[in-house]
Amino acid sequence: RSVEVGLNVHKAFLLLLQTQFAEAIESGHELSRELVTRIAAAKVEAVEFAIKSLALLRRDVGSFSLMASSPFGSNNDVLLCCRFAEGDSRVLQQMLTRDLVRAHSKTPALLRLVWRVLRAWLSGARHSTAKLRYLRDQQLLKLLWVLKQHVRESLRKGISKAQAETDAWLQAGDLVYDVAKTHAQQLIHSTVEEHCGRSSDTDRFLDMSLSDCEARHVY
Repeated sequence: RSVEVGLNVHKAFLLLLQTQFAEAIESGHELSRELVTRIAAAKVEAVEFAIKSLALLRRDVGSFSLMASSPFGSNNDVLLCCRFAEGDSRVLQQMLTRDLVRAHSKTPALLRLVWRVLRAWLSGARHSTAKLRYLRDQQLLKLLWVLKQHVRESLRKGISKAQAETDAWLQAGDLVYDVAKTHAQQLIHSTVEEHCGRSSDTDRFLDMSLSDCEARHVY
């Protein structure tokens, strides 16, 4: 059931992006940053969904998945190549997180982020359909704090600002990718629900996304 739900939501998201991409190309305009972000999220998450779904199906069919004549053989290893083709998934995830960090680098934007997290916590968004956005904002706030603290410590040691920011990004480690994962899942869910309406599939996809994003790492 989870594979079917994920397939329906990802297909709806990809079809929406195809339409928006075609409209942008036909109009002769440059792609908006929002569309580029959604395309990056689609590339990363659709490939990951395909890889995970194949693993689930192989588990369910048992020894049949090991047979050369089955559709689960080594030919499916090409899906792993998709992680690195037409945009490395890890690089795209860093791009997604980088854009979020830059968008909240100024004090007014940072204060708005803090207020969103606080308001969501007070309003009970942690237990509603807004929880995925709340989780994304919470992780982003944590990342911004980690980056700021590391840069401050490096500057005290006489390290240049550029080097300090690079070192801070590397030291943030998996938190960078966790923010990207949650951001991408939130984009997929909100976009599909906005254009196609709320359904049992979008509700189930939300639950799956929350479970996946919350279980990635503990800080």
